[in-house]
Amino acid sequence: MNTDFKKRVAGLKYLFDPRSVAVIGASKELTKPGGVVLAYLKEEGFKGKIYPVNPKQKEIRGLLCYPNLTAIPDEVEMAVIAVTAPQVMNILKECIAKGVKGVIIFTSGFAEAGEEGVNLQKEIKELVAQTDTRVCGPNCMGIMNLHNNMKSIFTFGSILPGNPPDLPKSAGFITQSGGFGCSVFITAINQGISFSHYISTGNEADADFADFLAYLTGDRCTKVIGGYMEGIRDGKKLALAADMALEAKKPVVIFKTGRHQASARAAVSHTGALAGSDLVYTSFFRQKGIIRAESIAEMIAVMAILEAGNLPQGKRAAIFASSGGHGVVMVDKCVEAGLEIASLNEETCAGLARLLPPFANTSNPIDFTGQDIVQQDLFQKCAEIVVGDPGVDLVLVSYWATKELTGPIQEQLIQIANSTTKPVIAVILGSNEYVFKHIHYLHKHRVPTIMGVDSAARAVNHVAGYVSKADSFKPVKTASPSPAKQKVEGILSSLKPGDRLSEWQTKKILAAYGIPVTHEERAATAAEAVAAAGQIGYPVTVKVASPDILHKTEAGGIRLNLTTPEEVRQAFQEVMAGARRYNPQARLDGVLVQEMLKEGLEVIVGIGKDPVFGSTVIFGLGGIFVEILKDIALRVVPFDEADAWEMINEIKGSGLLEEVRGKPAADKKAIVDVILKVAQLAADFPQISELDINPLMVFAEGKGACAADALLVLENTT
Repeated sequence: MNTDFKKRVAGLKYLFDPRSVAVIGASKELTKPGGVVLAYLKEEGFKGKIYPVNPKQKEIRGLLCYPNLTAIPDEVEMAVIAVTAPQVMNILKECIAKGVKGVIIFTSGFAEAGEEGVNLQKEIKELVAQTDTRVCGPNCMGIMNLHNNMKSIFTFGSILPGNPPDLPKSAGFITQSGGFGCSVFITAINQGISFSHYISTGNEADADFADFLAYLTGDRCTKVIGGYMEGIRDGKKLALAADMALEAKKPVVIFKTGRHQASARAAVSHTGALAGSDLVYTSFFRQKGIIRAESIAEMIAVMAILEAGNLPQGKRAAIFASSGGHGVVMVDKCVEAGLEIASLNEETCAGLARLLPPFANTSNPIDFTGQDIVQQDLFQKCAEIVVGDPGVDLVLVSYWATKELTGPIQEQLIQIANSTTKPVIAVILGSNEYVFKHIHYLHKHRVPTIMGVDSAARAVNHVAGYVSKADSFKPVKTASPSPAKQKVEGILSSLKPGDRLSEWQTKKILAAYGIPVTHEERAATAAEAVAAAGQIGYPVTVKVASPDILHKTEAGGIRLNLTTPEEVRQAFQEVMAGARRYNPQARLDGVLVQEMLKEGLEVIVGIGKDPVFGSTVIFGLGGIFVEILKDIALRVVPFDEADAWEMINEIKGSGLLEEVRGKPAADKKAIVDVILKVAQLAADFPQISELDINPLMVFAEGKGACAADALLVLENTT
């Protein structure tokens, strides 16, 4: 891990485990942030020293009150600032001068509040950058460490509930929205999640989401990390933190907003964060094993499974249903979510047949037909057989929550769940009055219990995908520059930021990196074009050569399958004339005469530049699959061969790469090779803002691929 990042993360400990806390702006009133946080610290079991700071008070809550921070005679490890925005900077300077190592700034009125606030926040950032003091906020609701009752947080209207009793306090939660984060925290606790930490990051002038993620990854009490994210500024730092979590096998589940333009704009105005491309976020999460939840209910369901501890080693689900209808619904939802319905082996089916009525279905899903009402140990006997089936990775059990909390089904669930390493997950239905009590009771006994079939199915699929990713994780090493880098630097040296390279220039760069390109020659006249065609060999293609004409077909700038000198001569005249009509100002470098490639599958491989994550590589099928259906896979640079294979397999049209109706399978190894070489090019030249190899013609398996057309654009830094 980056040494500076490691040191930075280590410094966050004073925000979570301080021996002393000063509350600057302390108040007797619970309507003020300085009053709320003081009440939490004083009344809820924090064992460290507490120093209220308020020049207008002598004592608050039985604690001696100091006129300012410097008047405190003892060491202060953390300070909470709850004063107006114009006062914050001077107080922060006092904190640094006194040697305070952690500061939480509740105060709003910074980057979220206009230009003046942006400038104030910039001053905070620049000040603390020169020190070892770490700052959470401004415009945050604070931090809680539930293991030492360090609750430096404020809430209005209600006191945050405590963790459910007898649970391990093993879930950390990071939120970029204090109010929304509190509501999620309360909802999750009501559904049996037990938290180790709660962190409201606010505007992130200093410590940000990635810093706190890395800190929780190293916390021995935290086993799973949840988060609400609107946007981040430093994608590379988030990648470091995500790799730390994967390596430590600490799963991360994030509810990320900003899928749509309106919500992305709202996120930017909320905390001043960059929204970035939602596609890039989704792809980055997949690349780094971060689970992206589509709803709060889904996130809580995922956390419930992860916190219980037994994780699925595959996606083959066995379903126990309290009725035939429940079973049918669960099968549909599981398949839609990406799970497989396990095929029970003969031994399992025979065992079930001995226990169930003759008219009962002994295949999956398993329906008790009401027999479990009169034979109350039936579920446990059947489940013991099913969990022993090697073709079953997990068990889903739907049941109705009744008034009785400790009925036969609950006790049998507990017995089965604690007798196997396979997850046994309860999908609970019924009145909320009873459901929450059942959830708390079963979670206490390590049985994850989820409200609703949809959330349960998606959550299990997410967790199974995470397990596969974590088990295969290997840190991606930053590749050394390619030997071709120096050659390409020579090509780019005469260009300026924002320049667009022609197809001819772009292919020189691709060829330098070992990417197969068409055999082609430039021609400034019809005679040169005919000579080039003779040298290359018929049939040929003639294209306009211009960095200013991106879409050659629309410009009438391409002619295919030319077989004679006369056709080439005519094509030259037509292509040049069409280009001049299409764009009279375009720079025309004549034409390219290319070999006519044999039939293959058209795909696209390219480079993009994201403001948050930097260089990315995309892959997709050509034509409408990219342009209309947006069926592409993407990875953030750097990545490895396993990621490249995942890209190929995750597009919806991946079946077209396989053998179909006599058409041979495409050469996927050749695609992977091109993807990895493009990734190396992106890593060596981060100034590339766009590269399209479109199409990359992919031939039959073992026959390779060839770039038929390409375009490269340099980043405009002005």
